Amino acid sequence: MILYVVRYHPALSETFVRDEAAGLHALGLPIELAAFDRREAIEIPLSFPLHAQPHRWGWLPWLPRLLVEWLRRPGLASPRVLWLAALVRRARHVHVHFAGEAALWAQEACARAGVPYTLTVHAADLFKPLPGLGAILGAAREVLTVSAHNQALIAEQYHIATRLVRMGVRLPPSPAPPSTPPTLLFAGRNVPKKGLDTLLEAARGLDRPARVVVYSNLAAQEAVEVRGLRPHEEILSAMASATALVLPCRRAEDGDMDGIPVVLIEAMARGLPVVTTAVSGLGELVDEGVGWVVPPGDPAALRVAMQAVLDNPEEARRRGAAGRQRVVERGFTREVQLAAMREVFSA
Repeated sequence: MILYVVRYHPALSETFVRDEAAGLHALGLPIELAAFDRREAIEIPLSFPLHAQPHRWGWLPWLPRLLVEWLRRPGLASPRVLWLAALVRRARHVHVHFAGEAALWAQEACARAGVPYTLTVHAADLFKPLPGLGAILGAAREVLTVSAHNQALIAEQYHIATRLVRMGVRLPPSPAPPSTPPTLLFAGRNVPKKGLDTLLEAARGLDRPARVVVYSNLAAQEAVEVRGLRPHEEILSAMASATALVLPCRRAEDGDMDGIPVVLIEAMARGLPVVTTAVSGLGELVDEGVGWVVPPGDPAALRVAMQAVLDNPEEARRRGAAGRQRVVERGFTREVQLAAMREVFSA
């Protein structure tokens, strides 16, 4: 059994982790998922077994197993680690997405159980790291990451070679005609690195009538339609008739940045042009051939780019079609991602 370990499930974001695990399960790999906490009070069905860490009185049935696990290797250990170690002992391999708290607990649990783990590093876990990140990376059998930018940074700061495994998406059928009036989409959590405040300011000054639809945990705003955080399928459906996706990423004051947001890949796979920035690894996916690239934190430049999308529909469609081809040519597809992960697990 291959045990995937994540910090949160269910979570409306980080759908790429579930999709990766489900894809491998569909190919016949014995995948199971362990999650420590919930991020949303919703249910997201899985096609493979889920192990949710107990809380409060839910620990009672686990006490005998936790005691047995502690007796195997007495010493200081949190219930979280003992719980995970009991699961890990059934696995031949553990894989962790994000080098945060879940990776720290997985490192301890795998050490107790003598089971190797691999790790995929994404964004906040590298740009706003735990103090023990070097030890977490060093103890992994192999470290994966999603961009060449991350590879260079990990090599420079931690002297560890990594495997590049890009996040991939399914390539849907040919895109539908864009909606009337034109619709610009934003999808992401309302956190500083997403640049949502920049988008709100830019949207107020658009000359051409357009709908600006925001999928985020945000209160109602003028000049945009706020839909809230919604299930992944609803956002993909909205992309089918949108004009462009706008994601003005930036480096936050605490150092946090996006890596290569999967929502950009999903939009490009559907033939949508994108308006974004070049922070972190975004330049490995987006340039002026497939979208519009603006300086981060610059509402005026963002407004000009959004206006260019609206004023030049033929050019927007051309860049959107080029973006769809870019996704294929540079290996941002589910097939490439799953083939790489099968190679990791067969090593």
